[in-house]
Amino acid sequence: MNIVNTVEEQYHTLSRQERKVALKVIQAPEEVQTLTISSLAKAVDVSNATITRFVKKMGCDNFYNFKLQLAEAPKTVVTTTGNHDTVADQVYNYYQKILSGTWERLNADKLQDAVKLITKARRVYLFGLGSSGYTAEEMTQRLIRMGIAAFSMTDNHIMYISSSIMQPDDVILAISLTGETAEVNRSAALAQEKSAKVIAITSDESSELAQQSDLSILVKNSKFVNNSRFVNSQFAIMYALDIIAAMLLEDAQYRSRMNKTINLITDNKLGKH
Repeated sequence: MNIVNTVEEQYHTLSRQERKVALKVIQAPEEVQTLTISSLAKAVDVSNATITRFVKKMGCDNFYNFKLQLAEAPKTVVTTTGNHDTVADQVYNYYQKILSGTWERLNADKLQDAVKLITKARRVYLFGLGSSGYTAEEMTQRLIRMGIAAFSMTDNHIMYISSSIMQPDDVILAISLTGETAEVNRSAALAQEKSAKVIAITSDESSELAQQSDLSILVKNSKFVNNSRFVNSQFAIMYALDIIAAMLLEDAQYRSRMNKTINLITDNKLGKH
C-alpha cells in the first residue's frame, strides 16, 4: 500500500489538526513533495509539531522520510478535454478521480455476494438520509422496475419502525458515505436483531456501519478529491450501485421485467394503449 492510501485508511484515527495535514497530502501529494515542514504547516494552519506527529503515525521517522515515500506513490494523471483547464475539465477530472479511486476499492466477490443477497431477499429496504436518501430513492426505482420488492426509507422514524418489523429474509442496503450516520446505524442494528441482513455502502471500512454490517461495499470518499467548488458526495456510491444494478440485470428475468416497465412508461408518454 502506498503512503497516500495509508493516509486515507488512517484518516478517521487522526486528530482535527492532523486531518488538515492529511487532506492536503491526499488532495495534492505532488505539491506537498515540494514543501518544507514549515511551509506545509503554514499552508494548512497547523504547527510543525502537528506535522511531526502526523508523519510518525504514518510510520515515518520524520517529514523528509515521509516525502520520500510520497515521491514513490503513483502520480495522479490529469486529463483535460481541451487546450485549457476549464471548469468542464475540472469537473471531468473530479469524476475521473472518484471513479478510479472507487474502482480500486471495489471487491468483485463482495459485489457478487451483495447481488446474491438481493436476489434471495423477500424485501429490500434502502436506508439513507440527506443526499444518501435521494440515492436510495433512485436505486429503489431501479429495483422495482426489475420486479424486486424494494422500499426506500429516508426518514429516521420510518427507518426505526421498518427495522422493528424486519424478517430474517429481508435485506437492507444502508447508504452512508461516512458510515457514521447515527440514525442509519441504529436502524440497521435494530434490523439485525430481527436477523435481517445489512449491506453497507460506505467509504470507511472502520466506520460503525461497516463494522456492524454483514457485508460492506467500499467506495472513494469524495472529501479526498480536491475540488471545493464541486462536491458530489454521491457519485462514488452511485457508481457502486450502478454496478450492482448491471449485475442484477444479467438475470434474464430481471432484464425482461425491466424492459416491460420501460416500454410501459414509454407507451404511456406517447399516448399508446
